[in-house]
Amino acid sequence: MDTNDLVQQKLMAEIAYLQRLNKELINQIYEDDFSKFPWLGNLGQWFWDYPKNMVTFNPLKASALGYSHDEIPAETGFEFFTEKLHPEDYAAVMDEMRAHLKGLVPVWEVKYRIQAKDGSWKVFYDRGKVTQWSDDHKPLFLVGNVFDVTDDENQKRELIQKSAFWRAQAQIDSLTKLYTRAALEEKLSTIHQHSLQNQKNYSILLLDIDHFKNINDTYGHLVGDQVLNKVGAILSSNVREADIVARYGGEEFLIVFPNLESEDAKQIGERMQENLKNTELPIDSSLTFSAGIASNIEIQDIKELLELADVRLYRAKNTGRNRIVEA
Repeated sequence: MDTNDLVQQKLMAEIAYLQRLNKELINQIYEDDFSKFPWLGNLGQWFWDYPKNMVTFNPLKASALGYSHDEIPAETGFEFFTEKLHPEDYAAVMDEMRAHLKGLVPVWEVKYRIQAKDGSWKVFYDRGKVTQWSDDHKPLFLVGNVFDVTDDENQKRELIQKSAFWRAQAQIDSLTKLYTRAALEEKLSTIHQHSLQNQKNYSILLLDIDHFKNINDTYGHLVGDQVLNKVGAILSSNVREADIVARYGGEEFLIVFPNLESEDAKQIGERMQENLKNTELPIDSSLTFSAGIASNIEIQDIKELLELADVRLYRAKNTGRNRIVEA
């Protein structure tokens, strides 16, 4: 046997030894992943030999995506996972990786959607870093951990959706389908600030249904609720898209008219009174309301503006009802 054959045998034996050692070390690491770090969603560590582009990873990372061990290539490159990234996440993930490989950020840390074998989308949280650099500061080896955070993200999404739903519910009065007082105050504040910044005028109309207590006493609260529902529909059908209509409390309603003078607001209010008079209701008598109008031309403070509209509303009631007072 010549020298070359001896060298070759020695190299082959060394390679076989390193492969056995590597396999044993990887098996130990896989066990450590879960005995030492039994965290929810932990898919274990991964190792990336950058020059060779060979990724060693816990099989759970692939099985979480629905792939069996037989479906994983013997030598798995980084592309096995990156090609499955959601198109909307791909650029951000790769930008973060490139920034770390260039030494611009100390750790590669990303959350991304990745497609499973069945076409569904998982959400993985990946964190890793370069552990070995060449003499000319090029990456040689990376180590990291990956977690399946799909359930957590789904729960967050569900909470956000529920929060949005209940916020919307809190803004709309269930009986009249108009804005609630809390929602109105928020929108009125926005309109008020806009008017100050842009020198725009707006008017408010505060109305109260006349003799509503008699309706409840005579017909009962269920009929009273039907009447309030009808009133809400009439008010909302007679305003512009930009106007804000809200149930202010009980049988009181408040309407905000952006970019509208008091005289024009009064005309809309009178049209509402006429429509209400001609609406069929579950009571024997006709229905009327009294109202007070105020404009920010008169007062630049929201609280004082509302108080002025309230004073005029009660003046309308005390001078015969079924009328709108604007001054």
